Parts: sequence; structure tokens; C-alpha cells
Amino acid sequence: MQQLTNHSMELVVCIVNPNEADRVIELARKKGIEGGTVFYGEGTSSKGVLAALGLDTVRKEVVLLIAPEKQATEALDYIAFKKKMHVKNKGIGFRLSLSQVLGIYTGSIQEKTQQIEEREYKKMYQGIFAIVNKGEAEDVMDLAQEAGAQGGTIIQARGSGSKEAKKIFNMDIVPEKEMILIISEQSQVEKIVQKISREQDINEPNKGIVFVVDLNETRGIQ
Repeated sequence: MQQLTNHSMELVVCIVNPNEADRVIELARKKGIEGGTVFYGEGTSSKGVLAALGLDTVRKEVVLLIAPEKQATEALDYIAFKKKMHVKNKGIGFRLSLSQVLGIYTGSIQEKTQQIEEREYKKMYQGIFAIVNKGEAEDVMDLAQEAGAQGGTIIQARGSGSKEAKKIFNMDIVPEKEMILIISEQSQVEKIVQKISREQDINEPNKGIVFVVDLNETRGIQ
């Protein structure tokens, strides 16, 4: 299986209201992206954490799509337009580069990626991912907000055994874990990460994982 490298492939993430994930996948298909993965997210709107991201509603669906850069750009533009992401509570979307992709190679994708010109994007936002023990996600969200974060989304993994464990970014998210996604301006990221790491003892064994990714483009950030 061939690996596609040099950031020719991108991950498109869309966070939308319940029962809208299928529509997002349908819109992506119209731009040539076949298939996607849906996760279910929960927030802590009772504490007002999600309001600034326009995600006041507790339940959300998280759609992951992988495509060549040009298709990813066109798909996100199209989805954002059709889903009216410029309106509060209509969802958010963003793109990020992937260094390697396995399992989705086809000749047509290779041909398209060879035609993509390298472009640089002004990366104003970054995504902070924190994977912590079940029941700790709201505490992490509170810490992030204290450090300047404006909001985020909690992605729950459900199941009772290894066969039901969910995978994202090639890591197992077992049932007793929670993953938090926070989108922040670059200037605030280090402060947020340090706050979470220090207060949650992330450097201690089995306490969690935190990583940061660049976002090539964001839509729906209020």
C-alpha cells in the first residue's frame, strides 16, 4: 500500500448538529470525496465553555474526511456554504495536513495529488487534542478556559472491549477515555497546553496525552 506524503493529503473535520453528519458526507461526495467517519461529541454547555465556538448545543457529530489538498479545500468551502457555518450554532469545520495516509490509495487519487501545487496558508489557529481518563474531560475544558481557550468539543468513545475500541489518528481510544478538541489562536496555545499539562499531571504515566496540530483553514469560528 503506497503512502502519500509531503502534505498532499488533508484531513477535513466538521463538527455539526445531531443527525447532520450524513448530509456532510453527501456534500463531500459531490466534491469527489468518497466516504467518511462519524464520531459523536458531547460538550459542557452548562458551564458556557462552548458558547464562543458557536457550539452551545451539547450533542454534536464529528465528521472526518480524507482527501487530496485541492479536493479538501473545495469540499470544506462547499460544506461551509451549504451548512451556513457562518451562522452561530450551524457547526464548524477545519482542514489539517497529513504526513502519511494508508489504506485509501487509488490511481485516481495519486494522479490528482501530483497536480496539486504547494501552497502556504496563514495558520492563525491550532487544534489542541487532549486524551484523558473518563470523567476528566470537563476539568480539562475548565483548565483550558482559565488559560484563555474559548471553547471545545468532547469526543466520547463507547464500548466494553478491545473489539469496540474506537480509533482516531491511528490511536486506540478505549471506552474509559475521553478526547477533547480545542481550537485556539496560536498566541494562546502554549499557555493552554502548559495549564492542562501541569494541572492534570500529563507527564505522569497513564494520565493522558496532549498534542497540537496546525489548522490550514477554519470555518464557522465565531
